[in-house]
Amino acid sequence: MATGTLSPTPPAAKTTVFELIPPRNGFGENTFVSSHGEALKPAERAFYNRERPTKERIRWGFNPDKDPRVGSLLRWVAAMSNGLAEIGLQRFLDTRERGALFANADYRVSVSPGAPPQPAFDWVTLSELQDTLDSTLQSSVTLYDPAFQVIVFVFLLSPSGNSMAVWRRKLNVPDAIRDANQDEILAVKAGLKTTYPVYVDE
Repeated sequence: MATGTLSPTPPAAKTTVFELIPPRNGFGENTFVSSHGEALKPAERAFYNRERPTKERIRWGFNPDKDPRVGSLLRWVAAMSNGLAEIGLQRFLDTRERGALFANADYRVSVSPGAPPQPAFDWVTLSELQDTLDSTLQSSVTLYDPAFQVIVFVFLLSPSGNSMAVWRRKLNVPDAIRDANQDEILAVKAGLKTTYPVYVDE
């Protein structure tokens, strides 16, 4: 269904750029990339280390313009919002679970030789987010309507990898995409729980 293609990302392709350029002709020219978990591996301690309080591992409210990697990525997300929303809806339908797209601000990949680097987006389910014990990550995913919105989190790790700063964006699903998948959306939503617990460490 999705116009973009989720392509494998070789670990060796990791790089960092300071400005991302959306495709000249928009979403149709672009290939969306999943790192298949490679972009998330460096963040495992920040996500799940139970030896540190959640508020010390996962931090909110930082100015995204303080780091050009973050500001550039958030601008890219805004420019490509329709395509990302379509990808997020597809991941929801594929997994039949609530979740969100995550992008590591320090991870870039070229999808073909000579192509400009772009970010990778990985789908993380609610059950995986519950293990972080972060209330904002969990509540963001429990409260949104998957038929109308997709949640995107951008994160940047500290140099030690022990903590991360996180920024959230809510993307609207285009009406045409929702209408084209209405029956499947309703079927998947019918199988979701009506309420979800939010786990915290305090």
